[in-house]
Amino acid sequence: MDINELLDRVKLCYNLTKTYPISFERALFLGWYCSLDNPCKFCYMSTQKDKIKNPIKARRRLESILAEAILMKRIGWKLEFISGGYGFSTEEINKIAELVAYVQKCRQYLNVGITGLEKINLDVIEGVVGAVETVKEDRDKICPGKPLDKIKEYLLKAKDLGLKTGITIILGLGEKEEDIEKLLNLIEELELDRITFYSLNPQKGTIYENKPTVTTIEYINWVSSVRINFPKIKIITGIWTDKIPMISPLIMSGTNVITKFPLFSIFGTKYAYWIENEIIKSNKEFLGTFTDIDVLEGKKKLKKTPYKEEKIKISDENLIILEELKDSINKKINEYISRVKKNIKKNGANL
Repeated sequence: MDINELLDRVKLCYNLTKTYPISFERALFLGWYCSLDNPCKFCYMSTQKDKIKNPIKARRRLESILAEAILMKRIGWKLEFISGGYGFSTEEINKIAELVAYVQKCRQYLNVGITGLEKINLDVIEGVVGAVETVKEDRDKICPGKPLDKIKEYLLKAKDLGLKTGITIILGLGEKEEDIEKLLNLIEELELDRITFYSLNPQKGTIYENKPTVTTIEYINWVSSVRINFPKIKIITGIWTDKIPMISPLIMSGTNVITKFPLFSIFGTKYAYWIENEIIKSNKEFLGTFTDIDVLEGKKKLKKTPYKEEKIKISDENLIILEELKDSINKKINEYISRVKKNIKKNGANL
């Protein structure tokens, strides 16, 4: 890797995207159990599989899912996608997708494995995401339960149905620089609309537990390579709280969206202010908030949001469910807000 060449490319990427706003997104997880016989070798869920005797109990309650969706809309965090271990029926996915889309007045992305799209209300779906995870030569050993050919077939089918498509890629699995070309070829082959990069967070109990994760230089090399070759693609980059200084370089490299932060744990704390400052100092328009507690509580409306409201129609059955859950959802919203306030008091904030 030629550092001078990389820096020149990053500068070009920043100029290409200087009018692109920056926002936060968050995956909406439905549970903590993966039904795949051979889970991905890096995944936290793979370490829990043998510990969970009743997978149904590892699912989130519907009111919790919808409360989170409502709060995300308030603070201007789009849902990166609806996701959650494997093991949900198509009917269950459709029910959840309808309800989430309805409370947000916004179509959703799905990242739930290969599901029967013919049984999904596509009027509430903007797109689908394939969990490619890596383009390494030994991908089948890392993700044995997610055959790449099946994912590609699924994404191409979604395209034919008029949906947008994307993939997820995790950096830190031992990929090499020459693998970037494989990723670029895959994006072109599938005509992807978006790509999500994650920085591996090594999980205890996995083969990556003691492995070093991706460096900032490596991360921006991958992101900037995609941006240069696909100027209009949406790039989402995920990092953990121990990598906050990566935010500015990733923005310079052409990312549109920052994801992966533990929202309710650090909203309004000094970490959230630090993260917002990383964005603000990049001279990019910033949509949403990570610090305004009044917006979270619904006392005032957000001034700048990435949401564009749409007319969402769902089944009468789901409308009845939503009405029945109204009190439970409001209770859960208040619980989330109370948790945020406790964390602000505990961890401090730049007020």
